Amino acid sequence: MDDTRPVIAVDAMGGDHGPQVVVPGALTGLTAESPYRLALYGDPQRIEEALGGLNVEGLPVSVVPCLQDIDMGESPAAAIRGKPDSPIVRAMTDQKQGKVRAVVSAGSTGAMVAASLIILGRLPGVDRPAIATRIPTVKGELLLLDVGANTQCTVDQLVGFARMGTLFAREILGVAVPAVGQLNIGGEPRKGTEINVETYERLEASGLNFIGNVEGNRLLLGACDVVVTDGYTGNITLKVVEGFARFMGALSQRPDLTDQERAAFGPVLGFLQRNFSYEVYGGAMLLGVSGVSIIAHGRSSSRAIASAVREAWQQILHDLPGKLATTDG
Repeated sequence: MDDTRPVIAVDAMGGDHGPQVVVPGALTGLTAESPYRLALYGDPQRIEEALGGLNVEGLPVSVVPCLQDIDMGESPAAAIRGKPDSPIVRAMTDQKQGKVRAVVSAGSTGAMVAASLIILGRLPGVDRPAIATRIPTVKGELLLLDVGANTQCTVDQLVGFARMGTLFAREILGVAVPAVGQLNIGGEPRKGTEINVETYERLEASGLNFIGNVEGNRLLLGACDVVVTDGYTGNITLKVVEGFARFMGALSQRPDLTDQERAAFGPVLGFLQRNFSYEVYGGAMLLGVSGVSIIAHGRSSSRAIASAVREAWQQILHDLPGKLATTDG
């Protein structure tokens, strides 16, 4: 094993399904020659049981025993301080110490955010980190942030999100000059709240490629590459988008459809499953902390976990935290 390869830490206990789903998902595509190693954090007995049905000979994977766990309903800050031997806290501590380069978890979002802030800390110049996620559009994909870390945001924070999102779109999405929009109830400069209006003015003068306000009905049409909003609005928007594919699937099962109508749904549902499922992107990214923190869905399947690990590797490969630290937030 090449011990110089970066390590991606995976919370094997996180999510609704635990090691039986998380472990095979994390190992998807892993080979002896992979450019990274995996460390599975959690109950060693349950992890070994999940590994038992897999061919792991020669794979760069290890198990880090953890004797505590954080329940979804626990107070995040209290859990971080009171459960140092939980997978999230151990993994974040190891990242802080340089033992691992990224942490992936489908466990408590609040605990992941709290651990990232308390243990890793914010990057220089970052007032508030943002949870960012990719959203598919007819033109490719866009980055939406914040989708849950901050229910209320200041103008400075929204402008900071725009700068972080621009760098992400350039480095990870490969967009040379990312177009930035502000999610709003209308396209006019003075639409929305006082914060929206001032944010519009600040973004227009920021030097970013700001295209103005973007209404919700333009998101999936690929109006821009980066969309900024507060975490409350962003989370609702994300959940509506995520529910679209499930809505179409339920619609295709209506009893009043003819066989011809039902058959017509087939190609559409296939496209939605390939492109609009949360499993494609695996998890959201907490941008603005001194490390790589990938927050996967609680209901993550093995496919979603595999996508989250790939996202972590992309951020390591592009040294995203290091580049974000040099942005003028």
